[in-house]
Amino acid sequence: MLRLCSNHTNNHAAVCSFPEPGDTAALLFLFILYSYTFNGIYTIAPDGICYNKMKKFAEKEVLRLANAYTDVVEEFKYDSLYEQYNIDFLQWRRNTESKLVFRFSDNSLENFYVSGDAAGKQDAASAERTALMHCGQFIGSALLVSFIAQIAGSSLLNGILRLVGIHIRTEFLPLSMEGSQWAVVAARAVIVLLKFLLPTLLLLKASRFPHRVLAPVMLGGIPEFSAAVGAGMLISGAYALISQKSGLELAQTIFTYKDTAAIVAYCVFDTLIVSALAELFLRGSIMTLLRQFGDPFAVIITACMAALLPNNLPDRIAELAIGLAAGYLLLRSGSLTKCITLRIVFNGLRYARLIALYTHATRSNQLLEYSLLLISLGTLAASFYVLVRRHSLRLSNRAIVLNGMQKCSVLVQTVTMLPWLAVSVLLTLVQIFY
Repeated sequence: MLRLCSNHTNNHAAVCSFPEPGDTAALLFLFILYSYTFNGIYTIAPDGICYNKMKKFAEKEVLRLANAYTDVVEEFKYDSLYEQYNIDFLQWRRNTESKLVFRFSDNSLENFYVSGDAAGKQDAASAERTALMHCGQFIGSALLVSFIAQIAGSSLLNGILRLVGIHIRTEFLPLSMEGSQWAVVAARAVIVLLKFLLPTLLLLKASRFPHRVLAPVMLGGIPEFSAAVGAGMLISGAYALISQKSGLELAQTIFTYKDTAAIVAYCVFDTLIVSALAELFLRGSIMTLLRQFGDPFAVIITACMAALLPNNLPDRIAELAIGLAAGYLLLRSGSLTKCITLRIVFNGLRYARLIALYTHATRSNQLLEYSLLLISLGTLAASFYVLVRRHSLRLSNRAIVLNGMQKCSVLVQTVTMLPWLAVSVLLTLVQIFY
């Protein structure tokens, strides 16, 4: 109970009820009362405390209240170049009813003074851990669907084609194309559609992404476009050096086919369609979900997941580099088109290298020249981006509540992520050592 009395006379002292300290309404009442007092005529006096002391007390309470308020959605930095992407991502986090959305707001002073049960309420770390577990379960499910679609899809299509008299053979770990040329092209197209579209649709349904969050498109941003092209060149140049043997075998397999139309169709499909579908799944779906828990965390984890997808060893290394560069570009530009551009450049240059290998299989010095040229041009293009955007290169939201190791631990312990991770790591080790 606080007592309101007059400085001029105690005969007309008025007594009023007042909420406990820490209540927002109490602080608002103090400042309104202070604003409308007549030259200090009235004094708020709990047991004789003077007006000036109460004023300082109220100011300290407001400051403490402001520092105690937490809202992870509003405090998140939405600082991509594409402002519409920032707005759409914020609105999705604010308004979407999904357990995959990480939201938490709290006022510790109100919890303590008003409800008195702050210790029993969920804190920010627990809320982040819960949301990350839900995301991990659905991402793990999507990765398992992609994994099974690639394995079962190949076997199922082989069986169906054999029934109609078409014989093809596709290997799981090594990349090979054997059999009817158009049948192989059609089979690989179906497998890729199953591999990327099914898990993307699963995550889309669970997260309720609007299309402008799943696939943000901004055609501008010349420095970002330059960075995408440059990164594609750099990665392709390095990839050419580490995959010379496998590249030569693949070139001999593909280009010994006589049907040029089938070869062109496969190369165009792999360069354009597969690039778009892969980025839609990896960056548009998985990384966007994980971005709620920190920008660097989302980029690194998504790139590592891409590297563990079934593939030959040089392609796994390339996927890791592509994932890091494409993830960074998505966050800085706010546009998925830059990620797709990077992958298209990489895939297009990869097929150009295969043509060079098949044409000059015995001239290894040309491969070195080709690689160094790509690395040099890529470095120049990437340097242009760094020069123009030098004041905004650093990723924001480096940590929300949990640190990186804690988040990784929560993510990999989910019931769907753990089996996918175990199988993927085992396959990778088999490729490395055997």
